[in-house]
Amino acid sequence: MKRYALLFLLAAPGYARAPYEGATLNSYQAAAHMLSRFSYGATPGQVEAVVHQGLDRWLDAQLQMRDDDSVCRQALQAYPALGMDLETMDRTYLAGPQLKKMARVAQSTTNRQALQQYVRQNNLHTERELLRQTLAQKVTRAVYTKNQLQEVMTDFWFNHFNVSRTSGPARPYILSYERDVIRPNSLGNFSTLLAATAKHPAMLFYLNNAQSMAAADAPRLSQFALRQMQGKQRPMGLNENYARELMELHTLGVDGGYSQKDVTEVARVLTGWSVAGGRRGGNRLERLMQQYPDQVQPGENGFIFLPFLHDSGAKTILGSHFPAGQGMSEGERLLDMLARDPHTARRMARKFAIRFISDEPDEATVTQLGRVFVSSGGSSQAMLKAIYHSPAFWSPQSLRAKVKNPLEYTVSSVRILGGQLQTPETQLPLWIERMGENLYGCVPPTGYPDKTEQWISSGTLVYRVNFAFALASNRVKGVAVPLPQGQLEKVAAAVMPGRPLDQALTPVRKTLTNDKFFESVRPTLPPSAEMSSDAGGEMTRSKAKEKGMKSDMPQKFSQSQKVVGVLLSCPEFQRR
Repeated sequence: MKRYALLFLLAAPGYARAPYEGATLNSYQAAAHMLSRFSYGATPGQVEAVVHQGLDRWLDAQLQMRDDDSVCRQALQAYPALGMDLETMDRTYLAGPQLKKMARVAQSTTNRQALQQYVRQNNLHTERELLRQTLAQKVTRAVYTKNQLQEVMTDFWFNHFNVSRTSGPARPYILSYERDVIRPNSLGNFSTLLAATAKHPAMLFYLNNAQSMAAADAPRLSQFALRQMQGKQRPMGLNENYARELMELHTLGVDGGYSQKDVTEVARVLTGWSVAGGRRGGNRLERLMQQYPDQVQPGENGFIFLPFLHDSGAKTILGSHFPAGQGMSEGERLLDMLARDPHTARRMARKFAIRFISDEPDEATVTQLGRVFVSSGGSSQAMLKAIYHSPAFWSPQSLRAKVKNPLEYTVSSVRILGGQLQTPETQLPLWIERMGENLYGCVPPTGYPDKTEQWISSGTLVYRVNFAFALASNRVKGVAVPLPQGQLEKVAAAVMPGRPLDQALTPVRKTLTNDKFFESVRPTLPPSAEMSSDAGGEMTRSKAKEKGMKSDMPQKFSQSQKVVGVLLSCPEFQRR
């Protein structure tokens, strides 16, 4: 433990020795390891390019996002929702019942043909279409962006501040939540990101703070709307869901030293933090806002503060006094206080270490990262630099110690083969879902655990193998990959650059001679996945049955497809 701490300090920025030299790695192996952790995997020739550029210079360019990302921007033009602000998106992509209601009001009919005509004439689309674009743009960015570290950190922070598409009220706002809040702040300061997530409609709806208001007998900054808000539409009172998860998950942690009383006081501080009116904000609230605009404090992305719903009494949280008569500012003070708490620093240090170093990081490294978090004001860039200079990151215990989650596995497979996405919406999100990661669909606010046991089971491994062969035989809809040619050793070096191949190729050679293994492979999605109501393309049951029958038949693969498929599905490639 003490040795790690000392080496950590000696390897600080500016120290002449390359941080990986103490782990007896050469520059090629080190570049391969860094790309496996700080990106979604290398592209052909990228390891050599990073060695030539210099590992520290590559990391600096990633942190500053200096690389030309025009290819990714061009690919993202296939998703029109990305070009809309939240208000326009909210008006354009509507739930099915809302579309029918609007058409009925406008045309006095629910006829299917009339509904379709109404939708076309008014340039409207369904929420399902918005969700498809949300899923597709995520994998498109991961495959193409030059700013790989930003994209990795976007996924890291979205998982930390999780919002699930299984929540109907939150679902339409998820694209904006990631685009406007998570991604722009993914390499910034924790306190800024925490405040931005707290004010976005996706979080306000997901954890119910949009519905939280002062109790009927609580003091308020304004009493004018009290009688109107006490109607039958919804009861008055606190909702503590967000307050509890804010402390337990987003900041302090379950052992953060707070009590149930603190949770209640936090909920009181955040009363009045809500979402603007419109089709999801509630007609009564919208009418009040229109009638009394001076009683509303607007913010970005539809956030509003409503003084007449805010509990303005005095509060005490974690020993800190919040005087009576305060408004939205006390919520901002609270978030900043939680972001700077030592419990938060330790919690975030451990999460960074688990994500980038190992499932069970040593305590000395976590402690040092916690100090970096405090001294840098919660800077993601400072944390990532500290990890890069940490001996634990380059230690034998860290190398290939993490199992790729389904998104990482799928995208890294496409990237290492130099794959191209051919259509606006590919089957990649479907494959990722079948491997166990429902993009934007983690139901608990905890987000997905970043540990091996979450992703590896006999069932999900079958889908990984099937995907590997589907990709190698160009049977993944919307993706085209060129296959590397040559002897097994040459192809393996191309698919797994910087990895020790002697041990890894022993089971690969054995598998390549096992005909029964190839007979068991089914490189097509099962009908249930292709008919997914959330992410998949529409398909009739007769076609699904036909495809299901075909998927049960033994498949034939060329030798090159066999080699690449086995390499992509072998344990060595599935680790990062």
